[in-house]
Amino acid sequence: MALRTIRLPEGFHLHQLEAVDSTNEEAKRLADKGAQSGALVLARTQTSGRGRRGRAWSSPVGNLYSSLLLRPTCSLAEAARLTFVIAVAMAEAVETVTGGKVRPDCKWPNDLMVNGRKICGILLESASNRGAATDYLVIGAGVNVAFFPDDSERPATSLAALGAPVSVDDLVSTYVARVAHWLPIWEKDGFEPIRDAWLTRGYGIGKPVVARLTERELEGTFVGLDEDGSLILRENSGVEHRIGAGEVFFAA
Repeated sequence: MALRTIRLPEGFHLHQLEAVDSTNEEAKRLADKGAQSGALVLARTQTSGRGRRGRAWSSPVGNLYSSLLLRPTCSLAEAARLTFVIAVAMAEAVETVTGGKVRPDCKWPNDLMVNGRKICGILLESASNRGAATDYLVIGAGVNVAFFPDDSERPATSLAALGAPVSVDDLVSTYVARVAHWLPIWEKDGFEPIRDAWLTRGYGIGKPVVARLTERELEGTFVGLDEDGSLILRENSGVEHRIGAGEVFFAA
């Protein structure tokens, strides 16, 4: 394997592979073997990459495929909000390594968008002890650096297509540095500062949104996030709904 030039902050440990079935699956295997919080799995390609709801994730060599193992000392409900930490950290990393040329928006609940096209997906998976306390979290983050799928469910793009080619190693190094910045803030001050940072990049705020839930479909305006990270949808009548899970679609 070629030498990589990835620099990680103290407390983070790199596990790099040429190919793997899924970086999330590898991180879970490491967790089950007792790996410490801060383990970062990085692969050049995945043979069985996954997105939300089990969707296949195209994984050609040249893009970023990573999974971070964390062991937060909180409930699963609180730990789930770390998805927003990862989104903010990766958005800042992309903006930094592209010299400000690309400024991603954060799309609820777990994507990054540029010009209305997806450039990054985030997948959080967890394990718990005794049903409440968090044993570990694995948070996968994939970024279209050199390539993007042209047959995805929703339009996608890549940094190269945006005229901002970058080094995957530089992006990883900057991303983990931003995670290292935000994690202590989350641990000390809770979700509020994370929510504030996310909202400065919030995709579709103030615009029409359709939320497809298990039992019904809602239409209204995306007006923000509540204190738990749920999407706030306001109907034309003024009635507000808190949506904690579901598929959301914004006007183009």
